[in-house]
Amino acid sequence: MDYTVATKPIHAIKTQLYRWYSFYEREMNEDRISNQLEILSDSIVINSMGKAVTGKKEYKNILPMYKGTKNAHDLISIKMDNSEGKIKATAKILFQTIRPDNTNSQMEIGYDLLSTEFNGKVPPKFDQITINPIEKKEFSSFSDTYPKNRLSALMHYWLFNIEQMDGNAEPFKKLLANNFELHFSKDNVVTSIDQFEKWVTYAASAVSETNHFPENLEIKKLEENLYVMDVDFVWRGKSPDGNKLQAVTHHKWTVEDDINAPFAKIRKMEVTYKVPFSLLKE
Repeated sequence: MDYTVATKPIHAIKTQLYRWYSFYEREMNEDRISNQLEILSDSIVINSMGKAVTGKKEYKNILPMYKGTKNAHDLISIKMDNSEGKIKATAKILFQTIRPDNTNSQMEIGYDLLSTEFNGKVPPKFDQITINPIEKKEFSSFSDTYPKNRLSALMHYWLFNIEQMDGNAEPFKKLLANNFELHFSKDNVVTSIDQFEKWVTYAASAVSETNHFPENLEIKKLEENLYVMDVDFVWRGKSPDGNKLQAVTHHKWTVEDDINAPFAKIRKMEVTYKVPFSLLKE
């Protein structure tokens, strides 16, 4: 793992990619379609297996063909380049589908993605998506990837805003459940928007650069629409005076999911330290 790269563009594109996948993994309705259209540019061009659609209207018109299918998308790898303003990404997934007639398919699929201009303030939208088969596989037992993709979108959008950390708490608010608890440490527990806004202001002043690298992600279902997520965040950053810093934290999130909302929401966050904030020795 290269811990020297800037992670904000990575979190930006992964936010949108995981949202794209999770959309196809639960029953579609007008609310969920509206959320999906938010991540696409007005001039979106999607070329899937040689069939192309242009614009949101054409895309929306083809969605009924997915009614009754069960789909799973397991992200294997992703490479990206944002050197020219827009983000270009190449991803590979393992795709599974069970159709309404109970026929099934499993294959590796490649994605070539191009975003709209990335201004660094909000995740860019997809402007071009090209999907091609790579290799057909023998169908194994179906694995529901919705929880992983849905919570990964939440996690990467949270981290995108953490990396931005400009003192603005607004983008975070739609990621917090009612009666949330954020245990940033034993002595720092945030349970109100007012406390959270103060924490964001403090965090923005505490570092001049911040990059998080998620590792060891595990997700368990507690009950319908309620999950627990465990993940390690390897952190690299800089102090306001320019010193390079490091830390490794373990996060345990309890997450509630209204599938019709743009994102799942954090009910409880518990943070412990594997490596405390300290000077990075190179």
